[in-house]
Amino acid sequence: MWAAGDVTGPPCLETVAARQGKLAVENAFGDARKTLDLRSVPFAVFTDPQAAWVGLTEAEYLARHGTCTCRTVPLERVPRALAVNDGRGLVKMIAHHESGRVEGVHILGPHASEIVHEALLAVRFGLTVDDLIDTVHVFPTYSEAIKIAAQAFRRDITRMSCCVE
Repeated sequence: MWAAGDVTGPPCLETVAARQGKLAVENAFGDARKTLDLRSVPFAVFTDPQAAWVGLTEAEYLARHGTCTCRTVPLERVPRALAVNDGRGLVKMIAHHESGRVEGVHILGPHASEIVHEALLAVRFGLTVDDLIDTVHVFPTYSEAIKIAAQAFRRDITRMSCCVE
């Protein structure tokens, strides 16, 4: 038996139901044996400012590993936020304490629902903070917050210029 949507349990999201429906058809008619990795499902709350997240929370990671390698970056450290005078919010990144693999990202701020997609790719494909540091971002954008959060694992971001690699 194959099922999709709210009947399968949380998260009860249209986008999850659509993906599950596609996988159910592929599994039923193609014997694909595919599953949906719920760790890489993004969430967003359209408040002002927005909230968005993907992956594990700090509390979930602590419960599993007894330690947490986490960094929180206020959006006021992001050049775009300064340019448009809206630094409300933050980005919190949770990385594996040994490998540096990104386990979760939580964003509060303008356009959080747009920024979270880079984070979901990091979680889904097992990218590390160093992988994110090695990316080139458009300047100035709010999405640079993801790279800056990754940089916070390797250096003091309060002492960086706006364009430091």
